[in-house]
Amino acid sequence: MLRKFLKEPLVHFLGGALLVFAFFWATGSNRDPAEYTISIDETDIERLKAGWVQNFRRAPTQAELDALIDQEIAEEIYYREALRLGLDKNDPVIRRRLFTKMRFVDGEDSAIPEPTDALLQQWMDENPGKYALPSLYDFEQIYLGQISVADARDRIDQLNDGTPPSAFAQPLSRPGALARASSAEIGRQFGDRFAEQLEKLEPGVWSGPVISGFGAHAVRISAKVPGQKADLADVRQQVVNDWRATRLAKQKEEALAAYRTQYEVTVAGRP
Repeated sequence: MLRKFLKEPLVHFLGGALLVFAFFWATGSNRDPAEYTISIDETDIERLKAGWVQNFRRAPTQAELDALIDQEIAEEIYYREALRLGLDKNDPVIRRRLFTKMRFVDGEDSAIPEPTDALLQQWMDENPGKYALPSLYDFEQIYLGQISVADARDRIDQLNDGTPPSAFAQPLSRPGALARASSAEIGRQFGDRFAEQLEKLEPGVWSGPVISGFGAHAVRISAKVPGQKADLADVRQQVVNDWRATRLAKQKEEALAAYRTQYEVTVAGRP
């Protein structure tokens, strides 16, 4: 019976087909040729050259360029083999990198048109406090040292009664006076805490104590130019940057919302 079965033509055909399939599987001939083709074109080579010049400030030699190309090929081979093995799955580092890259692609500002002055002015009008020109101060300061508030007030009273500043001034590597200084400039010299206190001081008299990270100061404001609404020309680049950042953020959120419509999402504990 077995001999008769083995002599059947159909059995011979199936056996031959299995042998042919095994041969092609073993030799890789069943692979998609496109998946195993790596092409390094002139654009790739120019990119490699540009990267080398950026790092080393000179063009690569032929040997160095050949090494760069071989490295590019090796990276592409390992990249494809890693994908075939599924190494990109469930890897939080790769997941985060791809997330970041997609957010970058969705947030590319090349698709955002250049804003008109009318649009920027509208943006300024909607955010008036953000673009107000700061108050400017002319003032003198005397560093009183790290003393109590009560002692500092006593010395300030004496200054206003005519005691010379030299009687109380302690050494400090900061200017004794500033002219037409904004809060930002004052903050760079004495700290933001110091700068914020000037707004409440009465001009023309010694006031304080104004506290900084160094200690207590007596301050006399001789002139103050109040802050005012800025013209677009004064802050145009800042307005452009803020407007563009907001548009990019909105563009990213819209892209995410569009992607989410394609997915059914379930979360444990959520209705």
